[in-house]
Amino acid sequence: MAGTMRVRAEGPWSDLALHTIGWKAFQDLCAQVCEEVLRRPVQVYREAQDGGQDAVFLSGPGGGHDATIQCKHSADGRRRLRVGDIAAELASVDRLVALGQAKTYILMTSMGVDAPVACAIRARLRARGVARPHVLGREWLIRSIRARARLRALVPQVYGLGDLGAILDERMAAQSRALLEQWLPKLRSYVPTEAHRRAVHALNEHGAVLLLGNPSAGKSTIGAILSAMASEEAGCTVLHLTGPRELGDGWNPNDRKRFFWIDDAFGPNVMRDEYVQDWSSAFRKIEAALSHGNRFLLTSRRHIYQRAKPLLGQRNLAAFVDGRAVVDVGALTGAERAQILYNHVAFGGQAPAWKASVKPCLDAVAEVDGFLPGVAERLGDPAFTRGLRPTVEGLLRFMREPREHLVETIGSLGDTLRAALMLVYVHQGRLSADGWDDDTSRAVADLLGVRLADVRNRIAELAGSFVVERSAGGGTWTFPHPTIGDALTEILRGQAHMVAALLRGIAPENILSGFVSEGMPAARDAGIIPASMNDVVAARIAGVEDRQDTNRSLFLFLARRASDDLLARVVAADPGLLDRATWRTERAADDPWLNLVARAHRLRLLPETVRARAAAELAAAAVDGFELSFLPDPGFLALLPPGGLVALGLELRTRALPAVAGLIRQAAATADPEEDPDRNFERFEEGFGALADIGVLDDGAEELIEEARDLMAEAVHDLVQRRRERHALTEPGDEEEEWAFASATTIPEIAAAPPPPRERPRRSIFSDVDRTDPTDGR
Repeated sequence: MAGTMRVRAEGPWSDLALHTIGWKAFQDLCAQVCEEVLRRPVQVYREAQDGGQDAVFLSGPGGGHDATIQCKHSADGRRRLRVGDIAAELASVDRLVALGQAKTYILMTSMGVDAPVACAIRARLRARGVARPHVLGREWLIRSIRARARLRALVPQVYGLGDLGAILDERMAAQSRALLEQWLPKLRSYVPTEAHRRAVHALNEHGAVLLLGNPSAGKSTIGAILSAMASEEAGCTVLHLTGPRELGDGWNPNDRKRFFWIDDAFGPNVMRDEYVQDWSSAFRKIEAALSHGNRFLLTSRRHIYQRAKPLLGQRNLAAFVDGRAVVDVGALTGAERAQILYNHVAFGGQAPAWKASVKPCLDAVAEVDGFLPGVAERLGDPAFTRGLRPTVEGLLRFMREPREHLVETIGSLGDTLRAALMLVYVHQGRLSADGWDDDTSRAVADLLGVRLADVRNRIAELAGSFVVERSAGGGTWTFPHPTIGDALTEILRGQAHMVAALLRGIAPENILSGFVSEGMPAARDAGIIPASMNDVVAARIAGVEDRQDTNRSLFLFLARRASDDLLARVVAADPGLLDRATWRTERAADDPWLNLVARAHRLRLLPETVRARAAAELAAAAVDGFELSFLPDPGFLALLPPGGLVALGLELRTRALPAVAGLIRQAAATADPEEDPDRNFERFEEGFGALADIGVLDDGAEELIEEARDLMAEAVHDLVQRRRERHALTEPGDEEEEWAFASATTIPEIAAAPPPPRERPRRSIFSDVDRTDPTDGR
């Protein structure tokens, strides 16, 4: 490995920019450090009612106050603690000593501490009755953070406070940099919320978590943070995937300790039918992978998952079906909203004067219903606030109507930069080096009247705000957040001429994945194909390359998102399209090709040879494999020839039902004991219900079904026993190793202190957001 790894010495005092995080975040950080380092419960008190205590230790279960923590933060990174800095606290110290709440008094500060100063402060505290005084400065805090991965899980924003290599060793730093190249600059502003802690708990408890939320709710940010934590675990490989198909390329169920992060698991802007079908089979395999210490984090927009969930049915992951491992990212407390807004404004690129002008308005902004972290991040970025008036009304509108303001901002960029965003959009959010001179790019350039060379030269101007480059030096340009694509969709909806031009110029595959026909059920955030463009679109998508992957997307589009008129035009343009091949599904009801031919048959567009082939497939699946998911759908039944349903019913009664016991034994013999045992027999229960619905059950059939159910129960019991025996033979420590962030579910409780004799005016968390007084501290 010589020559491939940069070796350097790292001392324990490498700096972290603690002075940049604000007084409230510093107070919370101190509480987390104390709880983790000293292993004792910590309570954090509300500002203005702390009675001189930012936090306290508890002496034990049910015990009283034993130690007081006082935090002093300075926004000046060069400032050293002075003896006089505690003068304002001495009256509170006297009161706490009298109440027996300061036998131990810990002063924690973001400032550097010299030994003579610490000695003098401890002496002054002892003189006022403190038995055990402690002064802990920046150096002690940095050393504690660097020494404990679990502490960094509790306060993940420290990843962004300094050079990542100052926290991680060289191996882990390289791995994390590769994963977090676009996220590292944002980590310093990250706020670990209750959703963050619930996600950690779900990963520890179930090995998987699904993060749901609206656009800009912070799903991807939590995914990035938890992936970074996982990368610190020795032997853990972190993989960031873009869909279920990549999952098959990146793992083996027998691999151990891999962390899979799949963003927008069921589609980025609209639900992708092919993603749902891929997950239907992938979830079965994931059950086995979880038992080998693999972990899975999925994110999805809430409305997309709600549409996908019934299609998945019981083929979903068990912990997702019952909600045990599903986390709503959008539910934020008032304190969390305020801290998130503070961090994004304080650490954003706005000028100090702008921050000072909006400071009086920020408390109201943090209280907006539907507050979104992603919108708060934009508020701190001057690229998104052009023309925004720094008034309460202007800021509230910015937060309440984020898409409207984003549309306005994109509209003000100018043709060349708008063209850059449109190029990324029409390449499905991933503009690679090969995409700069294809037909799609040329169509966009012609539409907007710009030169592609100019767009390529200037796209970097949007980096960090509107686009990110996945790998430096000629990599792939993507959107930092899918809401950029949402805004472009909104822009296109209001400009019919642009939609028409794009449908003529963009890649046909992009039409299949990102559009829906006018008059069909609306797909949120999907472009609309006007009926007037059906002839153009039909010619374009009928000519897509005959490959299994593109055929699958084509079949799903024509079966579910194309209008009757568009489907008829596509079939007329390419009559052989219905004979193409693609990947098939185990359930006939989910099969893209069968769904398409059933619809084409209803519209009288289906050649007889194709209908006969489909009918034969359905009959074979039913009789030979007892796969009866299609029976409740009249569209599938119509594919059978006249009298076909009666003939099929007889075949099911005389051949399929007597043979079902053998199929159950075969399924039990080939089942993976690490999967949910019941899932191996779902098709049989579904089939029994379908037979009851079509009325082919007599007394003999009922008896066969009862025998089959008894056999399934025995098989499930046997699979459970095999799993237990397999785990009993596993060497201790081989399976569920504790991850570096296993303790991150511990969090200080919020408690109210005994009211002090007189309350101080409440200090707003935003009081130092503009950093106008670098020596201010508590």
